[in-house]
Amino acid sequence: MRTVRQVETTRDWTDFKTVAHRIYRDDPFGLPDETIDLDRVLIDPPSSIAATRRTCAFVAYSDDEPVGRIVAIHDLNFTGYTAEPIGFFGFYEAIDDQAVADSLLDAAAQWLSGRKLASMSGPFGPSMFYSAGIVVDEVPKLPLIGMPHNPSYYANHFEKWGLVGIKDFYSYLFDDPCMIYNRPEYARHMQIFEKIRARSEITFRPMKYRSLRRDARIVQGLYNKTFTNFWGYSPLSYVEFLELLKMMLPILDRKLTLLAELHGKPVGFLMAIPDANVAASRAARFSSRWMRAAATLWHVKRRGQSPVIDGVRVDMLFVDPECPDKAVASLLIMELSQRMRDRGYTRVEAAPVLDDSPWMKGSVLTRVEHTPHRTYRIYNCDLSTIPGGSS
Repeated sequence: MRTVRQVETTRDWTDFKTVAHRIYRDDPFGLPDETIDLDRVLIDPPSSIAATRRTCAFVAYSDDEPVGRIVAIHDLNFTGYTAEPIGFFGFYEAIDDQAVADSLLDAAAQWLSGRKLASMSGPFGPSMFYSAGIVVDEVPKLPLIGMPHNPSYYANHFEKWGLVGIKDFYSYLFDDPCMIYNRPEYARHMQIFEKIRARSEITFRPMKYRSLRRDARIVQGLYNKTFTNFWGYSPLSYVEFLELLKMMLPILDRKLTLLAELHGKPVGFLMAIPDANVAASRAARFSSRWMRAAATLWHVKRRGQSPVIDGVRVDMLFVDPECPDKAVASLLIMELSQRMRDRGYTRVEAAPVLDDSPWMKGSVLTRVEHTPHRTYRIYNCDLSTIPGGSS
């Protein structure tokens, strides 16, 4: 018999986590749930974050065995800023059974509708700033650090239930971090960039661990100035950005966290995150969570001695729209690519890039013949069209 229960107890949360292990236990590219700290992000977030987000988790059972999960999310910060009655869902995992999928999505839709929300979008984990969408490519790959991974049938689950894809975004893979500049046809572009660099007063520095909180506030401010008009934007709080930064801190290469400054004023930021998922996949053979974490960090910290971490994910390009130097984005990309090359990284993947993103397509991808390496999709539905989804 199949049932869906709301998560309320510690045992319920254990079942919630167990679902992912069931789904990915035979997936050579599946990674344990601890690649995102569920306790800190979802189960027991800091009070300042919990105050701006209401969630309700559900687990689906088949004869008392957990076979699916979902979280309904009411982001009060998002609805307050946009005045749009949109609810979210996320952390979806399920066996390939449409009845299980329907029961989970029904539960999330009904909870969101009960909070007077008119539509449901997702998946988000728990917001667009953390993780968004599902992979809709057919070819299995190891997930990129911080990006989704899922069975290919999830898209079918969503679409059969009534969700419709509303936004695609991509990753772009470069096997050589400087390939976009080193090709012969770009010699002219390189000459232009070098001239711009020579006359620019932009300087660069990495984020500083001893002043992490101050630098986190700088980056949070740049994010909020840069993305005001982007799809799905709502202001990012300092506390939430600091929490995410703390989670990433053990694997970051500080030299690849670049703040651009003009006359001492921060005007841009670009970061490359070492792709620790490669190391995590090697460590997945250990049964202990702590052994997996230790083995992963061993590879990350031995960069240069260990050939495992050879790639990075490029993310978070923010440029102050009021900055008078309009070449900041290009200069950041050039500076970062040279640092990646100098530090021995040979594989670069830029993600996520929205299908209508101006910065990546305009400043880089239009100059190189390149197709997306992975495709991700966000879905939406009008809750009034879903049986039981309107109150």
